[in-house]
Amino acid sequence: MLRELDPPECTKSKGLPKSTSIAESHSFADADRLAYALTVPEPDPIHPIANWRACRSSEQLQRTFSDPDYDDSDWTPIAVPSHWQLNPEFADFDGTLLYRADLTVPTLQPGQRRWLRFNGLCYEGDVFLDGAYVGQTEGYFTHHRFEITDLVATAGTYVLAVEVAAPATGEHDTKRDLTGWFTDGPGLPDDWNPAGIWQDVSLVDTGPVAIRHFRALCTEADAAHAVVHLRAVLLASRPAEVDLTTSVAGVEQTTQHKVAAGENRVEWQITIDDPDLWWPTGRGDQPLFDLDVTARINNEITDRKHRRIGFRSASMRDFIFRVNNQRTYLRGINIAPLQLDMATMTVAELHAEAKAIRDTGFNAVRVRGHVTRREFIDACDELGLLVWQDLPLVGSYVRSVTKTVEQHAREMVDLLSHHPSIMVWGGHTRPHTSEPRSTSAPDLRQQQIPSWNRTVLDRAIRRVFTAHDSSRPIVANSDVAPHVPQLSGSDVGLYFGWFDGEAADIAEYAATLPRMVRFVSDMGTQALPENLTIDLDDALDVRGAEADALRAVVPPTTHPDAGSWTAAMRGYQADVLKTTIESLRVLKYQPNGGFFAGTWKSAGPGLTRSLVDHDGAERPALDTARRALRPVLPVLYPATSTLPARTTALLSLHICNDLLDDLDVEVRATVTDQRGTAVRRWAGHVAGDDVEFIDDMAIRGGRIGAEMQVELEVVDTETGMLLSSNTYLFTAS
Repeated sequence: MLRELDPPECTKSKGLPKSTSIAESHSFADADRLAYALTVPEPDPIHPIANWRACRSSEQLQRTFSDPDYDDSDWTPIAVPSHWQLNPEFADFDGTLLYRADLTVPTLQPGQRRWLRFNGLCYEGDVFLDGAYVGQTEGYFTHHRFEITDLVATAGTYVLAVEVAAPATGEHDTKRDLTGWFTDGPGLPDDWNPAGIWQDVSLVDTGPVAIRHFRALCTEADAAHAVVHLRAVLLASRPAEVDLTTSVAGVEQTTQHKVAAGENRVEWQITIDDPDLWWPTGRGDQPLFDLDVTARINNEITDRKHRRIGFRSASMRDFIFRVNNQRTYLRGINIAPLQLDMATMTVAELHAEAKAIRDTGFNAVRVRGHVTRREFIDACDELGLLVWQDLPLVGSYVRSVTKTVEQHAREMVDLLSHHPSIMVWGGHTRPHTSEPRSTSAPDLRQQQIPSWNRTVLDRAIRRVFTAHDSSRPIVANSDVAPHVPQLSGSDVGLYFGWFDGEAADIAEYAATLPRMVRFVSDMGTQALPENLTIDLDDALDVRGAEADALRAVVPPTTHPDAGSWTAAMRGYQADVLKTTIESLRVLKYQPNGGFFAGTWKSAGPGLTRSLVDHDGAERPALDTARRALRPVLPVLYPATSTLPARTTALLSLHICNDLLDDLDVEVRATVTDQRGTAVRRWAGHVAGDDVEFIDDMAIRGGRIGAEMQVELEVVDTETGMLLSSNTYLFTAS
């Protein structure tokens, strides 16, 4: 509780004082410490696949291209991994592309088995080896593994042929491919298709029992113990007795299993006493441990798996999240595809993006509507960034996709469940429609009618996630308003200050419909990059661009040129973001559990809601976010940029403290209006991880067009250090 120290003092002033720059810094973690969490392949790929070449498909070629004797000397060399549209020969191509490559292998030892592994192919593939059909793939992020023991058992050079089909994504209610933002993300060129073999292809050898599917997840964690649950599908070429040895964090145990020829599902768990818990940034350290599972027959290794894991618990109630049973307010940002060429982003580049997000002050990311490179999630583990991981489902889909969606959900759990940073499994974004949003808040009436996507498909998604990982919160669909019969709803995007109304209207909306601000998963306005490298009309026509809304809030007719208009929209984006973030922070836990503030980075040079341009240039909104996310922040609520002329308005002063520690502070407010400058001071105690109401402040609007200013400062009374400051400018209207 803070009390005012002395009454206001007023001195005459002819105008606003010159602004002063106050240097402030805060590190949520050791900013320079970054140990890469590299996943060790299991077992090591040992056979090179080289000399990839490609050709556009035709009916005749589809019949003959897999023949090892086919003459492909005139085909185009192509890199693997890559997206084929980045090859000049296929820059404008949608459809089916044929690939061929050479692989040279030694002779298999008796009892060994050989496997072909695809780590990412967009979107469907048919695989042939020396003319023999191997199998089919579907899903751009799922891993596919085929046994080819009988085809390449002897030493030699073989021809691998792959038919990759990736037609342009269907529109509206005709969508079948589960690619989400990976193909339709904001800022992507309208003709962009990330098709191709975009992650590694390798051959690996195992013994007679191979681990086909593998899952490791921490189901329980507290100061006393942690439990890791493991599941494996063992593919055996013959009946055998298999020893599975699991080691993690200094604990090792071996379990015995009798397996039959074919597929065998086994589950087991390992308990770690007195574990070092993994914490989000700002809440503690992020210890990670090697988890190794080795399968042996008669003490000979037949296969193995390796993961990096952390021990923590995760829960959610009414969108209030808890990590290790400690309330955690999510200050997050949405992640779209980080660049067009996701295939060739280096591990260092992916880690640099995650580190920049953490250093801005965010403690969470939402991998929105797609699955990104796993190395990015590795970085989130290292840095303590919580992750809301979505399935690649955006808009409405045809009814035939249910089985594919269920399979993708299981695959995503297998692929990512060991990551302690993953806090939430997200399902389906905007299931009720594929039409773009055109209102600040979801239309409550539109969503009352049941739909197959929301009512049937999304329930199937929840069932799959619950069955395969009950240790994490599940949000089956997003941007769904409360609807009959349960009136529950989900997280929503709120775009006050963009489609209609003012950014400050979010305060009244929250007071009227508090359920609608429990978690705000998108916000803000769009803007163009500072360095526009394409035609203006093209930049306003990228995927997800809302050019009509932009012209309404920042009319181009009021600016002399495109440069001035671009600067104005970028400034407006920053102002709206400041108002929205600060408003939600005042509502922390009552009822707001957190937010995702627009998107982090544009994949292309167009109109987007991102804070960083495609070329890495920071928008003004990024600096605004950095200031609005400071752990200790004084805020006036409701936020507004205008005051009624010649009328006194009351604004509430709050201190938002996201630190765990209680603070003893002095708060200073310097108010400058037409009456002069008045200074008010309060001192007292601010609880950790809380929002403290200080006082109501009366600010009088002057004549129409007059400007007023309030400058707030928070000082640690023990050290005298300035913890934070905030400035508000008002115009009388």
